[in-house]
Amino acid sequence: MKNLVFLAGVAAFGLSACVTPTGTAVNTSDPNLQGRVTLPPDVAATVAPGQDTSDIRVDARDGCLMYRHTGPVETTYIPLRNNKGRAICIKREA
Repeated sequence: MKNLVFLAGVAAFGLSACVTPTGTAVNTSDPNLQGRVTLPPDVAATVAPGQDTSDIRVDARDGCLMYRHTGPVETTYIPLRNNKGRAICIKREA
């Protein structure tokens, strides 16, 4: 009887890895991310391929542009990069 209960527990645990999440969470309440911005055409031309530019925000800490990256596990904002791999930032007024 103990073996049957143990095997049932192992089976349930093993099958739980087969479940696919139905949604992803996005933390848009990060106080360091300011509202959405629209990229000017000359800046958009420098963006490296493979980055989603439909939701761009400015990181208030350093003025760099962040884009929403949807990965296999979570959705988060990461720095927008140009064709040379450098982060794209805007000048902050003093």
